[in-house]
Amino acid sequence: MGFDGIFNMLDVLVLGFGFYAMYSAFVLQREGRIFRTFLIQKDTDPDSCRDLQGYANYMSPRLWTLGGVMVAYSAISLINTYVVEINTLFWLMMAAFLAVLAWYAMEVKKAAKKYF
Repeated sequence: MGFDGIFNMLDVLVLGFGFYAMYSAFVLQREGRIFRTFLIQKDTDPDSCRDLQGYANYMSPRLWTLGGVMVAYSAISLINTYVVEINTLFWLMMAAFLAVLAWYAMEVKKAAKKYF
């Protein structure tokens, strides 16, 4: 079945980051607080947002999507490693995860130009 060692640890880390991304989306939606981790680039000041509500409305669905795909990918990968081989689904989820990660990076840049 699958990989051992460092790859399993990475799956668990991606799972944790996926839940953290969904938590960040919840906080952004509910409280309007911006976490630097997933939402803005390092050199961007969260207090300089011109339209926080517009930014929250724009980014929170995208962050929910990223978090959901991260959790789904990690769960499939861990199931593939420890329970039953589902290689086709594993590779599809890995491709989806990488595609969503690239899409999200472009969306963060787009949002930074528009709202900061």
